[in-house]
Amino acid sequence: MAAEDPTHRRSSQESDRFQTRVGRLFLSGILSGLALAAAGHAKTVALTLQTRDPGTGSLRMSQVQLDPAHLGVVIVDPWNYHWCMTWAEQAGGMTPRMNRALAGARSLGMQVLWAPTDTAGAFAGWPQRQRAMAVPYVQVPSLRRVALTWSVRRSACLCGPGLACLPNYGHDGMDAALEIAATDWIVSGTKELYSICQAQNLTHLIYFGGATNICLTGKDIGLGPMYDAGLECYLARDLAFAWTSYDPAHDYTPTLGNAVAVADLERAGVATIHFADELKKLALWDEGWITEPVRITPAGQPRRPYLFEESVAVALATPLLDSAEIRYTVDGSAVTAGAAKYEGKPVTLHKTTVLHAAAFRNGRQVSLDGSGYFVRLGPMPPPPALPLDTLTPMADLYAAAGPVYAACLWQPVMNQSFERQPLRMRAVTYDKGVGMRAPAYLRYEIGPQWDRFVALAGIDDNLLDKDLGRNLAMYPSVVFKVFIDGQCMAQSPVMRISQAPWRFDVKIPAGSRRISLVADDDGKHSPYNLANWAGAGFVLGGATAQPPATQGHNAR
Repeated sequence: MAAEDPTHRRSSQESDRFQTRVGRLFLSGILSGLALAAAGHAKTVALTLQTRDPGTGSLRMSQVQLDPAHLGVVIVDPWNYHWCMTWAEQAGGMTPRMNRALAGARSLGMQVLWAPTDTAGAFAGWPQRQRAMAVPYVQVPSLRRVALTWSVRRSACLCGPGLACLPNYGHDGMDAALEIAATDWIVSGTKELYSICQAQNLTHLIYFGGATNICLTGKDIGLGPMYDAGLECYLARDLAFAWTSYDPAHDYTPTLGNAVAVADLERAGVATIHFADELKKLALWDEGWITEPVRITPAGQPRRPYLFEESVAVALATPLLDSAEIRYTVDGSAVTAGAAKYEGKPVTLHKTTVLHAAAFRNGRQVSLDGSGYFVRLGPMPPPPALPLDTLTPMADLYAAAGPVYAACLWQPVMNQSFERQPLRMRAVTYDKGVGMRAPAYLRYEIGPQWDRFVALAGIDDNLLDKDLGRNLAMYPSVVFKVFIDGQCMAQSPVMRISQAPWRFDVKIPAGSRRISLVADDDGKHSPYNLANWAGAGFVLGGATAQPPATQGHNAR
């Protein structure tokens, strides 16, 4: 998902993206207006509603005729970041389909209401938000209560067994790829949403977004409070995503979890619709549109790789593409109709892999390209015989710059984080090492007995002490590198907050003179690129295997 500057003063790259987005929003508003004028608004739409018998779970189908002018579409929490990389990829993968669906909704005269909850304040200056803030409040009644019992399985993240993602709150806006029209509203809170519905004479709400079984249902703008207030609320089951689990050993996938969450809601008497099918009946959805990615579980990307220990089981799914075959490659090559066919069981990877996947019907690709980047961690390194705090770095730019200028060069800090806090990574505190703010480096003259450089390297955790890094945790991104005599001998992938530290165990060639430890900012300049080298130092020649160099303890 897209990331924006933490203070909302975007870098040049983010500014370009923001301007492109504003232009797209403006154009979207014009096109929506033209479509509305052309359509003249449909007088009624016939929605096919699906519920279930609460006892047997059997499907119940019915139809309802509604004036689209009384229908609102509420999109819950389409954030630009999530701590779980699989959630971020799969929920973000709904964006192309969502844009198409919302264009159809607008053309029918439905009112689109964005509900980004935690990040609504980021849109305070937008007309869509200001319009919502100006609506006079009315009292919210409590007329009924939806009785929900969730059976969908949940876990800490959707990545499954292995190195689970740890919670942090990095989101500070909505996905930049979403098309927000000039006629839309951006809302916050139960009273505001209900008051808008009353002011606009909206009697029925269709919900998109996620998570079906948490935010979409239970938050203050969610389906639950609006249902309780007397509005008729439907879930668009093809545009909602559940917070669930991945357990490949028992064939439990996010796709299955999504289906279970929908069934739970239907058993409680809340009707669901298939929004694309409804638009198709009105000739507002083209079967030739390619909007669906292959869902890859777990998911990782080059700028946010999925790290694993010995192996990882990768499941592929296209739940909205009936009768499509999934084809994939694991050598980084593009997918064709002749690539390996996915047979329904997870693909087990044992080494660093770029996986590509796509879906086909009769040899024609019918999905968006999907990809995943999976990186295997090396063995844990031994503790060093010579920790860095027993050695003196080479006199270099830091020292030569003088005390005033050197303070601007982000000098490394020994045995503490750059901010002079304990060295912490993935909730573990380390006693020995060095903290940096990337870009930064240390150089050493190599001693005659130095055989290997060892360290654990990653993003410092202290950012998470304040509200789990709210609005900031998406920004740290560092690549760690080890140079010997100017040659890069080893480097990490892009490291992000709460990931397992990268494991360095670098052989020093005979006759080498200098070693440099570099924390590179990956081209994303941020004051939050706080990089730690923990348990860092040198193993002497002839040393035997020793216990892993954790040198740490669980953070309290």
